[in-house]
Amino acid sequence: MTGGNWFKFHESINVVLSGKPGKYTTGKDIILEIIRLIGVDGALYRTLEFTGSTIQYLNMDDRFSMCNMAIEAGAKSGIVAYDDVTAEFLADKTLAREAKLHYSDEDASYMQILEINVANLEPVIAYPFLPSNGHSLTQAVTDNIKIDQAFIGSCTNGRLGDLKIAAQILKGKRVHPDVRLIVTPATQRIAREATKAGYMDIIIDAGGVVSNPTCGACLGGYMGILGDNEVAISTTNRNFVGRMGSRSSKVYLANSAVAAASAITGYITDPDTIK
Repeated sequence: MTGGNWFKFHESINVVLSGKPGKYTTGKDIILEIIRLIGVDGALYRTLEFTGSTIQYLNMDDRFSMCNMAIEAGAKSGIVAYDDVTAEFLADKTLAREAKLHYSDEDASYMQILEINVANLEPVIAYPFLPSNGHSLTQAVTDNIKIDQAFIGSCTNGRLGDLKIAAQILKGKRVHPDVRLIVTPATQRIAREATKAGYMDIIIDAGGVVSNPTCGACLGGYMGILGDNEVAISTTNRNFVGRMGSRSSKVYLANSAVAAASAITGYITDPDTIK
């Protein structure tokens, strides 16, 4: 009626990441660790700003995964400052335009500063039924969790890097006969690049199923719905009750390397043990 709209100003949480990630520790693990620490409402209506020395080691796939899942901590947005990695990614993007770059002031104030040493972080597995229910991969392996389905894809982890690491782990191997491996690229461009690189052939030869780019099994609507009491390891963003199908099913969130390794053994598995 007045012609105006009210918007709440976002306070910011500075997530300071230090150290070089391990071989199989990815952006997915970093954001799952953050959510474990602050909870699914720890950044409610706030911005998560990712900073620190670790950023230089994170490719765009890692950054997309982190910013995407900021909402799983309640945040309105996730931000990584523009740098050379960003510039290289945007170089061949037709939507990239000349723009003024904005950075946080050196003396910017934050409502919270969260510091994490990524060098000591192993892959994180989010147990049912919250993304904040994070446990170490070591704990998950010890718990000997049998799976019925492994899903690699969705907006969080359906990028070329995810398909590449899955193909590297699956090459020359076979998916466990009791497991359904479903791989869903995030976009048609990624699907084409993965096909050209040979990743799709490796996944299919291993016994996996590759779908067209879509949300797929993530939302429990089609292409990988879980049945009663079935267990899935998934690279998706949420593992709420009934998220991927039956309300009695269980979803464990993980990175693409862990999901691929688990598809081979039939249990949640450390990819470093697949030779």
